[in-house]
Amino acid sequence: MKLRRKSLAVAAGIVLALGIPVLVLFSRSPVLIITDFSFISIYGENRIRLEALQSSLELFRPVKPVVIADEAGEDILLFAVTQASSRPYCVIFPLRFAGTAKLYREQRPETPVVLLEGRFPVDTGNPAAFSIPGYNSGDYYIYTTDIDADFYLAGVAAAALDGDKNGTVVVFCDYLIQREAREALLRGLNARNKYLETHFFNSFSQYSAISDLSCVILAGSGAEYLEKSSEIPVIYFTWLDPSLLPNDVTLVFNDSPWVQAVPAVRMAAAGTTKGRIQSKMKNIPAGKTSKDYSLTPKDFRTKSLKRQQMI
Repeated sequence: MKLRRKSLAVAAGIVLALGIPVLVLFSRSPVLIITDFSFISIYGENRIRLEALQSSLELFRPVKPVVIADEAGEDILLFAVTQASSRPYCVIFPLRFAGTAKLYREQRPETPVVLLEGRFPVDTGNPAAFSIPGYNSGDYYIYTTDIDADFYLAGVAAAALDGDKNGTVVVFCDYLIQREAREALLRGLNARNKYLETHFFNSFSQYSAISDLSCVILAGSGAEYLEKSSEIPVIYFTWLDPSLLPNDVTLVFNDSPWVQAVPAVRMAAAGTTKGRIQSKMKNIPAGKTSKDYSLTPKDFRTKSLKRQQMI
């Protein structure tokens, strides 16, 4: 009997020790991330759940999505945010929700508002700078994807994929980031003592077949290339669920709000109003097959184009 009581006491102590941190975590004010059903359809609901849990553990506070219907008006979105939490730690808005961020900031000036610009900051012509008073005055925490770091690592990866072939690297990316991307990519190649020929295109329509390809990099354009199934390694800057990507895709760079949430919150807490956040890289196992065999190469392009429109 004494042994049983002792065992129960130990078990109760373990449960209490584990339960207190969980209770404390969920009692803290949450981080809210605004999203919609279009994003969920390309990113994956289970993937969001997992990354929300990981972010919650890293920040030791709840990280919660605020999901709204596609094309919902700013008043509906604002209502959804205020209903999700009366006193959030901060609210993260992808740039496409900049209008709602402005309204929320006006109503809740005490709550930090984080805007994630993605790969296209306001100084490249993004209209948010002209539509939101105080956009560049420190009223908002504004973070951009680190193009320099991402393309440097893409260059290092492309050099590794080339092996001893000494072939050609083709890059599809928006002209707004092409200069910075080119410089960073070449530095990455040179870091591996590779001096490969590189071609940059703004769209797939500019591309013509190149026989000695070593690697193809898709960064915001050129998703049509995935229809070719050329067996050339592809480095893909995308939010698509990796389990749904074609087998040619070898490496993924992900700069989604869920990947950027933890560094964004930490930078905001430190008082850093502007900064860059590196994407998260994920290697795709060789021979991977899609979990959804009903998807076609055209579906990949459609989903990728939807992702570009969301930004």
